[in-house]
Amino acid sequence: MTTTLRVLLVGVLAAAVACGPKAGPPVIPSLPGDGDSNVAKPVDDGKAPVADDPWAGRTDLIKPPPPQPPSAITLPPLERFTLPNGLEVVVVKSDRLPVVSYQLMVRAGRADEPLARLGVAELTADLLPKGTRKKNALAIAKAIDLVGGLITADAGFEATWLTCQTMAKDTKVCLELLPEMLTQPSFAKDEIDKAKSAQLLDISRRLDDAGALASAHAQNLLWGNDHVRGWVTSAAHVKQLQQADLVAWHKTWFVPGNAVLAVSGDVDVARLKKDLARAFGAWKKGPVPARPRYGDEKPRGTRVRVVDKPRQTQTQIRVAQYGIRHDDTRFFPTLVWNYALGGGAFSSRLMKVVRSEGGKTYGASSAFDRNADRGMFLVTTFTRTAETVSTLELVLGEIVKMQAQGPTQEEVDAAVANLAGSYAMRVAGADDLAAALVTADLHGLSDRYVSDFPVLVGQVSREDAADAARTLLTPRDTAIVLLGEGDAIAAQLEKAKIPFERVAFDKPIGPQPVEAAPALDPRTAEAGKKVLDAALAAKGGDKLLGLKSLRMVATGTLQAQGQTVDVEFDRKLVLPGSMRMDIRIAKQFDIAMAVVGDAGWQKSPAGVDDIPASQMPALALQRWIDPELVLTRHRDKGTTVALLAPTKLDGRAVDVVKLVSAKGFEATLYIDAKTKLLVQSRYPNGGDETIETFSDYKLVDGVQVAHKRTSKSSAEAADLKVTKVEINPTIDAAIFKRPQ
Repeated sequence: MTTTLRVLLVGVLAAAVACGPKAGPPVIPSLPGDGDSNVAKPVDDGKAPVADDPWAGRTDLIKPPPPQPPSAITLPPLERFTLPNGLEVVVVKSDRLPVVSYQLMVRAGRADEPLARLGVAELTADLLPKGTRKKNALAIAKAIDLVGGLITADAGFEATWLTCQTMAKDTKVCLELLPEMLTQPSFAKDEIDKAKSAQLLDISRRLDDAGALASAHAQNLLWGNDHVRGWVTSAAHVKQLQQADLVAWHKTWFVPGNAVLAVSGDVDVARLKKDLARAFGAWKKGPVPARPRYGDEKPRGTRVRVVDKPRQTQTQIRVAQYGIRHDDTRFFPTLVWNYALGGGAFSSRLMKVVRSEGGKTYGASSAFDRNADRGMFLVTTFTRTAETVSTLELVLGEIVKMQAQGPTQEEVDAAVANLAGSYAMRVAGADDLAAALVTADLHGLSDRYVSDFPVLVGQVSREDAADAARTLLTPRDTAIVLLGEGDAIAAQLEKAKIPFERVAFDKPIGPQPVEAAPALDPRTAEAGKKVLDAALAAKGGDKLLGLKSLRMVATGTLQAQGQTVDVEFDRKLVLPGSMRMDIRIAKQFDIAMAVVGDAGWQKSPAGVDDIPASQMPALALQRWIDPELVLTRHRDKGTTVALLAPTKLDGRAVDVVKLVSAKGFEATLYIDAKTKLLVQSRYPNGGDETIETFSDYKLVDGVQVAHKRTSKSSAEAADLKVTKVEINPTIDAAIFKRPQ
């Protein structure tokens, strides 16, 4: 499956099968911010309000009391101490529930990764619960499940969190598992492969999640390729990570002096001190490395990036600018003006103007990062493709108004009432409060920030909020991303005389790792060509070299988007450059695509469209890697060949040859050392890697054809059985013409 074919199938798959359940995001402790995450939101069902109000004019109703002035929350008893090895401990004692939670924060995350090892923090965290020197992943899972507990590990931008929670009577389970995971991870290679596969799947899914993809581009466009915030983890980054990288990352950052342990719940503090000293005593001291530092980016004016994602009926819009440090004195005023602008859901200006008044979209919002560094301020919305520029103008107009005038007094009152009034629910649990205290310390804030949050919000005046908006908002220095149908968006921007850059949606974002090319020693190249010549002879020799046309029909299953559906393929080739593919999905949806030279068209239940130029390289790769023809590619002008070290696949000895075409297409071929038949090919495809396997060869008109084929990448998998093969059939040229 190529990236292009997957994009064509996505919409049909969505209609063909219902989406299954999706795993929720990992629970990572966070510092209270806007304060509306756990507050019920207005339900908008699209219906007009009822005209007759039965309560209108009543004088016997009880009026709600006026809002009370914001007040601080009372922190429960806290105790802080440091273990002999340097591990800081914060204890939040609460006997409301017979539960104990351990949350260990290591000050190392995405912000500390070098570009050459992008993704190592998350991969290391994923592996911590997957095995130690004493227990494998199953043993850890059984131990925590036996007591009905929870154990997790996850890396964020600033830190890595390990969490263990059990009933108070079972706290010894956490005191055994958590230190063992922390100090003795095994980083087993089979578990690394599983974790990398899961990450690759998530990265691939980003291509099908227009919102996530647009936000990733906004991050890169704003910060650039020389700042850690501008780096976006790709498949190539994950693939290059090795066990040694995880070991080195863990050894460098996971030291007691670089961590804080928060214990909350029903604990006896005196006994806890002894238990912690015993449990974490083997964790040896180590030097705390200096964290990487990046200067604030200089304003670069407004930049617009169009991300071309064909066949989209809506445009994802992102407007980004530099944000604010968490310890900035303007932080609380910024909470207030942002609530008025786009953080207040249906009461915000963006929602009212873009949705209610403009009728452009279902939603619009704004938010900013809450980190020790400056972070990003981001406005998010989407609209019909035809309304892209007009919606963007509405968004920018509201930012300009907020910068110039600030919020009204009514908006300030509403923001303060919501932010301060809902805060207590965010820290109602002892574990939530403990996490907030630890994160406040990470950001250079005191306990008073956590206890006095409502009061500090309530102290914000309209003038404070207006001043913060005026000094922080920069509507003339923004990074704007428009993701959708590239041609239609570009036409609107050109008409409005707005300069922009344009990129394909499946192009990796930001700087990519450089992979060393295979050695092209002449002796190695000649040896590789001999292996390919032998494979070509075994497959069909002159019969294959004289191939003029081919038809192949196959049936099987396709797995994509978490679903499995039946598929039927009918592929026709007319050499040198014509291809058509007719596909039937789930026995009810028909799609087709055809390519002639450097142009093509595609047909689906939605209609007929030209294949965008951005997708043509992927289709050219598909034709070049075609299993019936790839064994002839070493004879093409400009193709380089390298014989790699032999290996074994499923117990059979195979020769390994790498091909690189003059256009940069790459393929690694695995050829049975005994039969000389191709058994597997691997090739990079849109930032991912596709692995195709071939078996059950049968002779068809002098050509050996594999009748069983599988294709697998992190995004999809296909399992096919060839049911019909025609060598040099007569194919009507009319089938390649674009339908009306």
